[in-house]
Amino acid sequence: MKAIRTICGICLLLTGLFMVLPAGAIMAQEPALISEVADKIELTATYTKLEAVSGGTFEFEVKLSYMGQEDRLFDLEAIGPKDWFIAITPSYPKDKRIRNIKLDGGRIAVETIAVQASVPFYLRPEPGDHKVTVTATSGELIGTIDLTAVITAKYELGLTPTNELYNTKVTSGKDNPFSTRLTNNGTAAIDDITFSSDKPRGWIIEYSPEEVNTLAAGESKEININIKPDAKAISGDYAISIRAASNKATAQSLEIRVTVETPTIWGWTGVGIILVVIAGLAVVIMRFSRR
Repeated sequence: MKAIRTICGICLLLTGLFMVLPAGAIMAQEPALISEVADKIELTATYTKLEAVSGGTFEFEVKLSYMGQEDRLFDLEAIGPKDWFIAITPSYPKDKRIRNIKLDGGRIAVETIAVQASVPFYLRPEPGDHKVTVTATSGELIGTIDLTAVITAKYELGLTPTNELYNTKVTSGKDNPFSTRLTNNGTAAIDDITFSSDKPRGWIIEYSPEEVNTLAAGESKEININIKPDAKAISGDYAISIRAASNKATAQSLEIRVTVETPTIWGWTGVGIILVVIAGLAVVIMRFSRR
């Protein structure tokens, strides 16, 4: 009988403990189900702002995180500035463009996509920030992220002959004109452009104008060059190099092949001899006429 009372006491004690202690103290609590929260799609990126020169490609990696009970197919869209090329591809491989992506439900589904943005260099986009917006949509569920492509100014000069001929003939000791065209091939204005040259000793190279104060992107200007070889230069081919430069950009050197022709007095001497002969014949004829 005493044993029965002891057993009953233990049972009562255990019953009291079950009533007092929370369920979490007796057994592990089950994890929360996805169905307990509303469906959610989130777009994130480690780098939301990238920088490149005009003509370069901006490539962003965007992570899609979906929390929902059911599988969903999300439509993907990326919108950028006018005339830009925008493409969405898998993170790897990147040889195909995609317009949607399927994300599984019942768990936190994570996928990474690549967003490529570029603008042709010839459009000369303004340096600065340009926004690209990426959106994932499935029914009323929408996720979005704003990315920023920062274009830095590109400074590049070009110098070419106006007649597209890289050779010219000159006379030693004389002024010889040669026309060139200076072009700003960059995306921003270039200021304080000066000219210099590599030339044979004793030669003179002059520029008109001597300096260009400013040249807008895409603008061209004619530069007249005067080539004056040394008066003692002998006939033959020579090379001179013309450069246009500023504190922001240096043009490639314009190489010109110069053929020097020395002035000769033999032509004038021949003319003089002919005139003397004609004069002599005239005198002889006049004398014979008088006889």
